[in-house]
Amino acid sequence: MKYATLVLSFFISLLSVAQQGSIQNYGIGLAIVAEPFPYEDLSTPTSLSRTSALEGNWIPEEYSPFFFKPDYGLYHFVCLEKTDTYYKVLVNDSEVGYFPSNSEFVFRTWESMLMNAAVERITADNPLLSECDNESERVEFNCETERFTVEDVLEKDGEHWLYVSFDPNCSEYPDSNVRLEYGWIKWKENGVLLVGLMLLC
Repeated sequence: MKYATLVLSFFISLLSVAQQGSIQNYGIGLAIVAEPFPYEDLSTPTSLSRTSALEGNWIPEEYSPFFFKPDYGLYHFVCLEKTDTYYKVLVNDSEVGYFPSNSEFVFRTWESMLMNAAVERITADNPLLSECDNESERVEFNCETERFTVEDVLEKDGEHWLYVSFDPNCSEYPDSNVRLEYGWIKWKENGVLLVGLMLLC
């Protein structure tokens, strides 16, 4: 079971990275289907419209959610704008659509999503630092694969940081008695996402 979960989390992380390469705007957070399990049969919500007046329907085949694994509760769209009447979302890499603001969807900020995720860095120029300061010392990290647990999310002087923990012995699922190490990484810069989220960890 642990192996299956690891494989699935790796898949979701790769999915996130692949989309990040083409998406230019990560918006204000994610619009999440409140009850994703009815879509396990790969059916889609029918309430996605082409205009903010909630008119004109999208063809389901054109949908490409940012995270899609409904049997694990993942059916998430990047949310660009939230009003009392609609969520403006990325339907795919570049086109937008509108869902009505009702109980079918819930909104989550990126910060709240990060606090419930493990992450990995997806850029080479995002060092693990001892403080949330670009001039602080680098924290040694020698593991072949990354899996950081997010402990805190902080914005400081316009920069967006994550306080993360990891097992220096490189176990992705360390025992409770393992002495973890900690450091800071950035999670976005100039509107670009710098980490991949592992939502199934």
